[in-house]
Amino acid sequence: MKYMRKEFIKNVLDVEVNGFACKVRYIVRAMYNVIDDDGFATIEQKVIEDVTLSDEEIEEEGGASKVLEDLKECYAPLCCN
Repeated sequence: MKYMRKEFIKNVLDVEVNGFACKVRYIVRAMYNVIDDDGFATIEQKVIEDVTLSDEEIEEEGGASKVLEDLKECYAPLCCN
């Protein structure tokens, strides 16, 4: 049995905009290097947050900038300060 080690790389955010439905989908993924005992690595991604908000919901949250700020605070607090 091969030994596999996971190393966290970073969290990434994908944003999908559906202009016809007036909805925005925010997908946060954790990225990992999965390293086997021979030293070969592959990248693995795991969805850790997947939320779709309507334009009205985004406005209730304080706007798109506030939604992104909240996601950054939760999933990337050390990034881009």
